[in-house]
Amino acid sequence: MAAHGVRARDRVALVLPSGLEFVTCFWAIQLLGATACAVNPYMPEPAIRRRVSSVAPTLSVTATTELPAADARLTDPAVGEGDPAILQLTSGTEGEPQAAVITHRNTLAQIRSMASAGYVREGDVLVDWIPPWHDMGLHLFVVGAVYLGTPCFVVEPAIRNIPEWLATVGRVGGTFTAAPDFAYRLASRMVPAGSVDLSSLRTAASGGEPVRRSTIEAFEERLGAPGRVLPGYGLAEATLGVTTATHGEELVVDGRGNVSCGWPFPGLEVSAGSALERPGEILVRGETVFAGYLDAPDGQRPLRDGWLHTGDEGYLDADGRLYVLGRQRAMLKRAGAVIAPRELEDAAYEVDGVRYAAAVSHPPRGGQASEIVTVVLEVEDGASSQAVEPAVTAAVESAVGFAPHRVVVAERRGIPRTDNGKTRYDRLRALLESNELPATTRSA
Repeated sequence: MAAHGVRARDRVALVLPSGLEFVTCFWAIQLLGATACAVNPYMPEPAIRRRVSSVAPTLSVTATTELPAADARLTDPAVGEGDPAILQLTSGTEGEPQAAVITHRNTLAQIRSMASAGYVREGDVLVDWIPPWHDMGLHLFVVGAVYLGTPCFVVEPAIRNIPEWLATVGRVGGTFTAAPDFAYRLASRMVPAGSVDLSSLRTAASGGEPVRRSTIEAFEERLGAPGRVLPGYGLAEATLGVTTATHGEELVVDGRGNVSCGWPFPGLEVSAGSALERPGEILVRGETVFAGYLDAPDGQRPLRDGWLHTGDEGYLDADGRLYVLGRQRAMLKRAGAVIAPRELEDAAYEVDGVRYAAAVSHPPRGGQASEIVTVVLEVEDGASSQAVEPAVTAAVESAVGFAPHRVVVAERRGIPRTDNGKTRYDRLRALLESNELPATTRSA
């Protein structure tokens, strides 16, 4: 890389799949004092070009880039803790991803905080299924493994490899792994009971999207891993983790089915609403909070008075546990109450044949008193849309006390999602309002 002209504080885009080549290139960038930006190599080419050009790199490394051994005389780069180490592309739930500037201080504070909490520790055996262009994959399994001096086994992050991911945990004696909620949900369907040995596993961290009680219970019961799944909350702008549940504590769920994401990591302060009935924006303060978005104007900076304004809605209970309801802009309004989309989506997932669900609301029209609530579904192959729709309507009404105005069955992958699999609620709402959603049926 030095022979290619990369110097301290330059930017290097890594458009590489998960694996040892990515890890080697990432640490080469750090040894040069440059800044790494990981880009998903499986996106369509135009999207890759947009992501890469947004960070204006000195070098872009792809699977076809030749990096021969070079006779370069390297010296310790003159960089400090305040210099950028990583440009982390955000998930893009509300539009085009932005590059969050993560400094060396942020990165070190994050892994030190997690280690001091015993979340990850020396002696762990890490098993990674999360891609390194996701903040959890990069900071926990690439940075964390090296910082702690622990082995890390990498499994290609594809849905078809979910059984291999869990089989690897048993084969190598894995003690720590992590994934978003949907991976655990799929694992409870794809992996036969008794086919994997998870007895060595201490922690299966769950984050990156709303954590669902039904997912955790199904995974732990089917695969014989009681108490292993630890819900948590984090975001790229806080480097990675903000809160986590702790070992030895039973799953804590409030009266509306929201799973507790636990307490703040050491060194972090969290502010939010004071109760389920009085939620508020989640604010975070501490050394892991990022330096801002790359080249963003002041009006787009979420840092005010030392606090990171996350844009997420939630509350802290009397014991200081955080409950995350979702993105503020995704909250449903009904008869003056604020309802998390997850409540309706969880009810939909209880219906056989539902593969994916998302709930959105629209402003009232035609004299209606409350917002119009729509539940959009993707169904399993072979499932009958005509049977699923009324079942979902009934399940939602039973769970939350009212029926959605509409249930829409979309085509497979019709519900817009980010590269990391999160629902893009704003985009879904826009598609519904313009009648552009690729749908197979629409109930009145």
